[in-house]
Amino acid sequence: MSEEIQYLGEHLWPGRIGHAAILLAFVAGLFSLVSYFFATQRQSTQVAEAAQWRRMGRLGFILQGAAIFTTVGTIFYIMVNQYYEYQYVQAHVNADLEFKYIFSAFWEGQEGSFLLWMFWHVVLGLLLIGSAKEWESPVMAVLVSIQVVLVSMILGIYVGFGDEPMRFGSNPTLLLRNVMDAPIFAKADYVSMLQGTGLNPLLQNYWMTIHPPTLFLGFASTSVPFAFAIAGLWTRRHHDWLGPALPWALMSGAILGAGILMGGAWAYEALSFGGYWAWDPVENMSLVPWLVLLAGIHTNLIARATEHSTRATYAYYLIAFVLVVYSTFLTRSGILGETSVHAFTEMGLENQLVAFILIYSLLSLWLYLSRYRGIPSPEKEEASSSREFWMFIGSLVLLFSAVLITGSTSLPVYNKIRAIFDPAYVGQVITDPIPHYNKYQLWIGVFIGLLSGFSQYLRFREFNFAERQKKFWTRTGAALVLSAALTYLSSLWINATAWQYLLLLLSGWFTIITNIDYLISFMKGNIKASGSVLAHLGFGLMVLGVLASGLNKQIISQNPFLMEGLTEDEEARRNTVLLIKDSPMVLGPYEVTLVHDTLSGLTRTYTVDYKRRNKAGEVVEQFALQPNVLYDKSFTKIASPNPSTKHYWDKDIFTHIAALPVEEIDINAKKSKEDSLNYRDFSLGIGAELSFLDTVKVKSQDSSLHRSYTLQVLGVDRKPSHPEYQSEMGDIAIGVKFAIRSSEDNKTYEATPILVLRNELLFSFPVQINGINTRIKLKEDILDEFLTPENELNYKEYRLKQGERAVVNGLEVLFSGYDKNPDHPYYEAKKGDIAVGAVLEVKVPGSDSTQRAQPVFFIRDAQPLNIKDELADLGLHVRFASLDPNTGEASLFMARREASQPKAIFAVATDAYRSDWVALQAIEFPGINLFWVGTSLMMLGLLLSMFYRIRLGRA
Repeated sequence: MSEEIQYLGEHLWPGRIGHAAILLAFVAGLFSLVSYFFATQRQSTQVAEAAQWRRMGRLGFILQGAAIFTTVGTIFYIMVNQYYEYQYVQAHVNADLEFKYIFSAFWEGQEGSFLLWMFWHVVLGLLLIGSAKEWESPVMAVLVSIQVVLVSMILGIYVGFGDEPMRFGSNPTLLLRNVMDAPIFAKADYVSMLQGTGLNPLLQNYWMTIHPPTLFLGFASTSVPFAFAIAGLWTRRHHDWLGPALPWALMSGAILGAGILMGGAWAYEALSFGGYWAWDPVENMSLVPWLVLLAGIHTNLIARATEHSTRATYAYYLIAFVLVVYSTFLTRSGILGETSVHAFTEMGLENQLVAFILIYSLLSLWLYLSRYRGIPSPEKEEASSSREFWMFIGSLVLLFSAVLITGSTSLPVYNKIRAIFDPAYVGQVITDPIPHYNKYQLWIGVFIGLLSGFSQYLRFREFNFAERQKKFWTRTGAALVLSAALTYLSSLWINATAWQYLLLLLSGWFTIITNIDYLISFMKGNIKASGSVLAHLGFGLMVLGVLASGLNKQIISQNPFLMEGLTEDEEARRNTVLLIKDSPMVLGPYEVTLVHDTLSGLTRTYTVDYKRRNKAGEVVEQFALQPNVLYDKSFTKIASPNPSTKHYWDKDIFTHIAALPVEEIDINAKKSKEDSLNYRDFSLGIGAELSFLDTVKVKSQDSSLHRSYTLQVLGVDRKPSHPEYQSEMGDIAIGVKFAIRSSEDNKTYEATPILVLRNELLFSFPVQINGINTRIKLKEDILDEFLTPENELNYKEYRLKQGERAVVNGLEVLFSGYDKNPDHPYYEAKKGDIAVGAVLEVKVPGSDSTQRAQPVFFIRDAQPLNIKDELADLGLHVRFASLDPNTGEASLFMARREASQPKAIFAVATDAYRSDWVALQAIEFPGINLFWVGTSLMMLGLLLSMFYRIRLGRA
């Protein structure tokens, strides 16, 4: 049917260009792959022909890169312009999305993440073409082959015959009507009815604009040492590839590590699990390739220096990339949907992802095994006292860590495979991942810490070890003694009571001391050549930070009373307090108060005031934290609670909203509660006062509680404000100011409920007085009291110049001038408006006082418009109809109707129990900056090593 309809408003050309670019990228990639393959096969025997094939390979790759850039640009174009007829745009963008989050929306979808991966491959490939020299052909052949497989993930074509041909890839440029069948597509103008779903609220964070591209650059960069390893096996040049591969491996380690670190920072700042690492499966599968890559870097250094560990280096670089592909399968196949908060849902590419793994796993295994005997391996083993031997042991420890993490993370895969053969199999689940992983990784940390410190002193063997043996043992012993002393001193701060934690703390200090000593004694402070020292020093600091922030983590919001109903988790309830607005609560050393909350769009932000007092009761420190919650578009649930953190040099105070009243979460629950209240209707003149009684039955007692209330109408507000009301042009809003006192606490409270007329729709904004559990709202009938219908007014035109006067039914009106920046409650300026207000001074009969009116005349989109002003107590209505620029006369239409004594018509409910509370969790993380500084130093050390190796290669 869709082929027979001539659809209106569709933008078809971007999709056609985008899909054509995808097809071109695939074909150009195949051409480049074949060209580079033949260039490699002929580069040692037919040099001239190999050069021609290489040139064609470059041409194909550049053409593919241009096609991928075109695809990326096209998708950004349709997303920025909100062309909702495209399924990818409709799924990830909406009108409320800020422009800065368009990038996050682009790579929120799986197709976008594959494109991001391909984008970085293009960048890396261009760098390789310019720098790889004689390694260009084999390395680029491998890189381009990976690129071809990635392009197939977004190809979106069907191959085969019959009713169910095989689909290759998910095309991001498809129209919505091509991927779903809905009645809306029977309408020619369906595009005008579409709205976007929008970006996942968890991703609306600045970290998500920089974390994914960094992480995917890290993933993409693992392809390069992998490609060099394949190239070395392919060409049988088993030693030559190690030099050019090392800087790329160092770069990959630094960038992938930085991406993982950014993910931790995002989790810490945007998620509410209270930390930077939760051993989530997706976190694990980004960490594992990095660990294996680090192992490969260490064996690469050994192989370059001694020709030992070449086989291990091959294996590590090959495995690191295959693990990246495996992590892609886990996160994008939907298999982790029940065990990870980060995983994508199933998108029908499982077979392609499995093929992706098998292609490069089998290729790596075949080349490795077929070339294994030819890989040089010195007959004489490394001495157990050599630095290289212990570096190799360290690489095995890293591999062991990766195997443990991968095995546990892959349980869902194991469960699914076993269920195929045994349908009754229930499956294994890791219920508490943090202790499960920590109990093994703790020992990994101890080994790595001790090895990275001990191996530095083994540099003594490079200089006449017989003469320096005493110095070696002296320095090692001194470092151990100093580390033990610092372990004891820091244990007075860090709550490391278990001997396992003390041992890990010792290993961290040992790493720090030995590497500082090495930097001073051996490197003579030469930072440029000290990348490995900084990386190991960073590891030691990271260990201290992990122990300090983990073991000294203090729940400030300890609650001795269980908050029933907030959560089913008893521990969470004990660590959560219920804060009532304006009611201070002492939490540890702080006095904490919920001050107020504001709603902007879908985000509700709470301001929580912290005060710390000295023994004399004086406030010595005060700060405010602003955790928020993000509602879904329907305002029926919380999409994401976002914490707020106070940073110090030695600690962080972390605060997040754990729960809210149900009526503050779900708008339907709020309406239901409103409808259930026992409202009593009243009608009262301005300034008048009334009293009434309320009777409340006391639970568990056969008695009633009688309360008396006194209520007075203080006045009318024509420019009212309300926390939940955002004014729009054309609104007619009325607020009534009340004062109410209850015998319950004998305090007087003021409240201003409002009623808004907007485009013939009425909106009521009641006011909750929590001190006396009372709610006041205005009734619709109040409009008849305070609003005069236009058709009942007898307007008369007055043409006045500035300074002239007019008499309107006994009122003297002076036209005192113009206001080029008019301030009117019902006028909201927009770009392009030409607006002016007429300033009128109206003399009040029987007195010397005057009142001011300012009707507004404006031109918008070439249309003249005006907004009247009203002096209600004088019964005067004024419209500014036009302005004659030649004569300077203003055309004013004025009417006066005898002012009446309107009454406030309202309703009061005295059973509206308060909802101005939040369940808050506050945590103190001491020493957490040691973790951030340490991990940053590790990445900096890898980058410095990369630049140092590049410089050595050029020399």
